Amino acid sequence: MQFMEILKMLLLIILFVSTAFAKNGKKTDVRIDIFLDKLPAGSKTAILVINPVTQDTVYKKNVLEPVIPASNIKLFTTAVALKLMGPEYLVSTKLFTDDTDLTDGVINGNLYIKGFGNPLFTLKDLDSLAAFLDTLKIKRITGNIIGDDTFFDNVYSRDDWIIQENANVPLPPVSALVLNRNKFTLKLNSHRKYGKPLRYSVIPGYGFVKVNMRARVTKFRTRPRITYHTAQDGFKIKVTGGMRRSRRKKYYAIFADNPPLFTALALNEKLKRKKIIVEGKPATGSTPQLADELAGIDLPLKKLIALTNKNSDNFLAECLFKIIGANYSGEQGNSFYATQAVMSFIEENGIHIEGSSIVDGSGISRFNKITVAAIVDLLDAMYHNKELFSEYLSSLAVAGVDGTLKGRFKSSTVKNNFYGKTGTLNGVSAISGYLKTRKGNDLIVSIIMEFNRKGANYYRNIQDEIIEELAENL
Repeated sequence: MQFMEILKMLLLIILFVSTAFAKNGKKTDVRIDIFLDKLPAGSKTAILVINPVTQDTVYKKNVLEPVIPASNIKLFTTAVALKLMGPEYLVSTKLFTDDTDLTDGVINGNLYIKGFGNPLFTLKDLDSLAAFLDTLKIKRITGNIIGDDTFFDNVYSRDDWIIQENANVPLPPVSALVLNRNKFTLKLNSHRKYGKPLRYSVIPGYGFVKVNMRARVTKFRTRPRITYHTAQDGFKIKVTGGMRRSRRKKYYAIFADNPPLFTALALNEKLKRKKIIVEGKPATGSTPQLADELAGIDLPLKKLIALTNKNSDNFLAECLFKIIGANYSGEQGNSFYATQAVMSFIEENGIHIEGSSIVDGSGISRFNKITVAAIVDLLDAMYHNKELFSEYLSSLAVAGVDGTLKGRFKSSTVKNNFYGKTGTLNGVSAISGYLKTRKGNDLIVSIIMEFNRKGANYYRNIQDEIIEELAENL
């Protein structure tokens, strides 16, 4: 009898809470509708908000309408990476040799530097690998310095792997072997007499980068024309045309168009500075299967995912996309295998797939299409994944604190209580994530807006008003 009374009491409490939540929900619906009424005619809005505990739908609008997700695609890329490889997986850049006896201080053969997709490998890391050879007392290498990026395909440009792509967000080459994000800077200075060649410098100061300066200081506004390519004996830059005389220096991003050869050139230069004699040449190729590993620089996957999501880093996302492809297929990482991995994850987790089209890992392609139903299904699946949710949640930007949400929600209930992913392209603004309301309820929110009038900040402000309304009243 006592048990039945307790059960009735619990049912009454649940009913009371549900009724109160429903009443507040109706008021919130009205307020959200008022916010949306401020949107200019012709804009498109898709919204879905659910309670992942009760599975109740709090608010919905155009939930099955395919829209451009922008960087919300990174939510899929990072979730699949965590599920496929686990947070402790190491993304590496390694040194190998085909010589089995180094006790004589000589590498009788080749030295290989192989990339496994580590997009944050830097010159400082390259120094560390070169210094390791010092600890082995290596004084001479009889063979070549081989750059190996065969862990991925050699389709470096997104424009080449996405049909009819003409991305408005340029990226450096996406490769398995990366050095300083596969780019460096050419600084031009035109503060000289008219007709004189431009002064220049290369940042960082690679000695193997050779600049053929044909551009001159001019009286009229003009632009220098810069062409470049990687060769076995160095990286060649040619600058023609001119630049108007000015005290202001100009900076141009130069991409390593052949990343494995560029990295081999850089390693070769480091070794020579350490007085290690290299008898061969910088080159590209594949590391033999039985080659001995000498040293490596490792990046934990959980750190890569956090940097990708919090800062919405497109280059990191595209490298991660191909890492997924390599691990999913057991073969060379490419966009096809990566897409297959994402679609397989979607199907396995019962995520709404109709209307979805995923072509990259970063979301900068306008050929990506997704529904807010799919995004919420994804976030819901990760919410209920006890093994991975903590790492996934911590990878997202925190409202008013860090990443792309650092400047939003600074003085509201939402600060510290919303973990999300933003997305921005021309005419697109998106935000999705996890919200803890003032009353302690967990909500999953996805809002995507497409527009052709007013700026992105106008739509972000309305998104913020909606999320603040949810946080305050539910």
